[in-house]
Amino acid sequence: MAISDKVMPISKVVAGIKAETSFGEGIDSSGDEGTAFRQLPIVQVQKPVFNITRESRLLSGRGLIKNSNDTVITSRGGTVTMPFEMIATPKLLSQHLALVCQEHSESGSYIHLHEIGGQGALISSLGGSKTNNIPHTVNLAYEVAGVDSGEGIKVTGAVCSDLTLNLDYGTNGGNMTMSGNYFSGFSNPVSTGTVLEQSFSTGSWTAPEATGYYNIGNISTKTLTCDDGSAQDLVLKSFSVTISNGVNRVGFNSNGDAESYSIPEYVVTGNMSIKMDDNFAYEGARNVVQDFLDGDTLPLVLNIGDGSLNSVGEANIKMNIQYTGDPAQDISENGIFHNLSFEGVSTGTGDGNEAFQIQIFNGESQSAW
Repeated sequence: MAISDKVMPISKVVAGIKAETSFGEGIDSSGDEGTAFRQLPIVQVQKPVFNITRESRLLSGRGLIKNSNDTVITSRGGTVTMPFEMIATPKLLSQHLALVCQEHSESGSYIHLHEIGGQGALISSLGGSKTNNIPHTVNLAYEVAGVDSGEGIKVTGAVCSDLTLNLDYGTNGGNMTMSGNYFSGFSNPVSTGTVLEQSFSTGSWTAPEATGYYNIGNISTKTLTCDDGSAQDLVLKSFSVTISNGVNRVGFNSNGDAESYSIPEYVVTGNMSIKMDDNFAYEGARNVVQDFLDGDTLPLVLNIGDGSLNSVGEANIKMNIQYTGDPAQDISENGIFHNLSFEGVSTGTGDGNEAFQIQIFNGESQSAW
């Protein structure tokens, strides 16, 4: 067969996402997914990675090199992972928070609430029946458009093992990005679950949103409560927060895929760069170093928009944080900034005591996921 002259640019790779109605089951397993998926606005899509068992040993009496028959390989009992990074569009942001937090409620038309700690009912295991899309798992679709039909990959039972939200004046025009890793315990390709050589109608997928981004320049409220109990306004250069759940697969069904997942612990960490000034200095009740040495818990509030949550692109973030290291200095021509690494912690039950809480307006119900 002659060498092909076709070169596939990275822009030809597409990925999509769609909520599952049953844990680990493929949507329209018979073939073409049609309009089932929402395209992910990923700049460089990376292929799902199959993490399976492969053991190759040199047995006695075989000579000095391994024999082909001495390799043991199985796709049963493995996992599938896939990294991602994209602009946080309004509809996809709430869905990905549900994938990592496994906690969600909605009100009005439509404000989505996600929280870790406080009054939230966090899930320690997931699988089985769903209520309002919680537990939340999805089908992932991956395809290189323009290659022969039937060369896509569909991964079922996917959640997020971690999710990072990042706001920075210096990147992406200040728009929020989200990055992390998808995780699935369905590594054995079968007709009803994860599938290789899948056909997709990518031209019929729902296109990513092009407006309503969450921009750091639209933050109207930026306060951090100091040791004296006063909420001080801050000048923010950058902010990031990462939620990890440590998800693991549990059990083996008849195909060797997961029967459920366990979540042993939610961990919320982050970093922000704020201007050194009279509100955040090295003396008195507003001494950031003393706050670290004392292990103080400090409420943080960031409202993207006017705080009313009635327009697409608005989000309210509340956290209770403790510094995890001596506040470092970020020195540039823009002045001196504190580089603050932190961990989100719960301070009890009830609203306002969460390690992390975010409310998002996007005008779409979770039923559309």
